[in-house]
Amino acid sequence: MEQILIPILVLGLTGFAFSLLLALLSKKLKVEEDPRTAKILELLPGLNCGACGFSGCRAYAEAVVSGKNVFSGCLPAGDQANKQIAKTLDLTSSISAHKQTAICHCGAKEGEKKASSRYLGPNTCKAAHLIGGAIDCAYGCLGFSDCIEVCPVGAITLKQGLIYVDIEKCGGCGKCLQACPRNLFEIVPIEKGLTFYNIACANKDTALEVKKVCSKGCISCTVCTKVENSPYRMKDNLSAIDYTKENTQETLEAGKNKCPTKCIVKLDHKPQTIDHRL
Repeated sequence: MEQILIPILVLGLTGFAFSLLLALLSKKLKVEEDPRTAKILELLPGLNCGACGFSGCRAYAEAVVSGKNVFSGCLPAGDQANKQIAKTLDLTSSISAHKQTAICHCGAKEGEKKASSRYLGPNTCKAAHLIGGAIDCAYGCLGFSDCIEVCPVGAITLKQGLIYVDIEKCGGCGKCLQACPRNLFEIVPIEKGLTFYNIACANKDTALEVKKVCSKGCISCTVCTKVENSPYRMKDNLSAIDYTKENTQETLEAGKNKCPTKCIVKLDHKPQTIDHRL
């Protein structure tokens, strides 16, 4: 009996001694957290989206406090929260987070995207992209909502096979870019109150091939590039807009109105407002 009790007793005492030592060391070596970190965390939405460039809200809050810098700000939180963060750090000049949003380069609804076969695979875009058969266009939106599932702010919705991005909600975190197997999303800067334009097509094939699979695709006719002071350029058989340049609404609207397939769409800076009218 003693041969069993003695080892158990020794092990128990050893474990107790180590636990006591660890408890003492944890108190001795404990690093006190700056109380401003907790205040900043309360101001952040807790989405851990990574749009700020850090791994999550806590990492951002800790970096902000240690660096005494708001950096690019928290995009989903908005201007008011960023001003409060700057105030918490006693910064004389607050930083207004630069607004950016995701846009989807596919503007075709159900019926406008040809599907010559019936897809019976898993209901995810990644699976449909690998297996094929959901739609004939190899570039178009598959409509299985992978991007909706990952959006931390609920800015993406699907209606009649068409993806809508609420540019008021979207903070430009980029998670939809990672989720979309066809690389249909792009993060672009926008200015509050201004009308925004998007080339809602990603098909790089020739006009003949595009027409076979979609009635809304860009047919590389170059008409939009011929308006006066046109902001539109052709790249890989697709019209494109340089979103970093200061483009006038007049020239953007002129190019949109000239487009024969209406793949250039207008997005007003209001929730769920997309002008697809012919």
